[in-house]
Amino acid sequence: MRLHTSIFFLIAALSLQSLFAVPATSSTQKDVVLHIVGDIHGESAIKREALPELRKYFKSGDLNIFNLETAVTGEVTKEEKEYSFKTDLAFLKELNKIGFNVATVANNHSYDYGLPGFLDTLQNLRRADISYVGGGRNSESAYQGRVYKVHGVKVGILGFAKVNGGPDSIATEDKPGITNGYDVGSTERAITRLRKLTDVLIVLAHWGEEGSFCPRNFEILSTQKWRSLGADIIVGSHTHTLQPITLEENKLVAYSLGNFIFYSSKVENRSTGILKIRISPEKKISYKLIPFTINNLTKVPERNFGPVPEAIDCQNQANTTVR
Repeated sequence: MRLHTSIFFLIAALSLQSLFAVPATSSTQKDVVLHIVGDIHGESAIKREALPELRKYFKSGDLNIFNLETAVTGEVTKEEKEYSFKTDLAFLKELNKIGFNVATVANNHSYDYGLPGFLDTLQNLRRADISYVGGGRNSESAYQGRVYKVHGVKVGILGFAKVNGGPDSIATEDKPGITNGYDVGSTERAITRLRKLTDVLIVLAHWGEEGSFCPRNFEILSTQKWRSLGADIIVGSHTHTLQPITLEENKLVAYSLGNFIFYSSKVENRSTGILKIRISPEKKISYKLIPFTINNLTKVPERNFGPVPEAIDCQNQANTTVR
């Protein structure tokens, strides 16, 4: 009974989070700067003393966005699965000191410690002053997204999980959880609705084949549909690899940004970057990928000043997956 009461009060507290998640900034006409990275978890292998070195790379960002690939909880009962991740509020506060202020929880690890762990995660994000998309107290709030008014530009963000934590992790009308990227009706309605409220719309998608350097037809078709509905920027995660980035007709797609603060035994999974996006007052989108390599000792990325690797030939995908 005590658990049910605690969950009730947590849900009530979470209902206070507004669609407009961050106070409006100055309306001065200047570029909106976004930094987006891939997967972050806070497992014990991460050397937290190395995190402050990242601050300088996010100082210029108005919105610094990441995929929170973990539960943030003290809960001990975990879901039955191969990998379960969790971290603590102190780690989130370290991320906020770096400059991160927006997370997506629409992935296959935010529900690793069940409903209590998921509710703790949402509550801890609020305590760390990091807003979130892709999940909520029910399906209405999970698909609602957020709008951030920056320099007079209304930037909308949605999070969709095509790779999720299973049926129990999906939000319903009366249960907290995350979005389901395969729910075509809900995802398309969410894009159409938020498009009407924003100047620029970002969709964060958790999808793709782990280890692959190329998107599949599933991801390509989804980007085409979402762009037609009004998405301006689509950024993916989950594959643990960097995948192609395209900018066509002022529509930006980064199929996967790989890992960021994470660990892997494979060097291919340690190549990463910060996607720096500029949105001009005229809503023109430009970008650059700042290359990083995850240090295998600290599990924290470091700036890579080496030669830019050649682009993967995704027309011939026979050798484009880490095995």
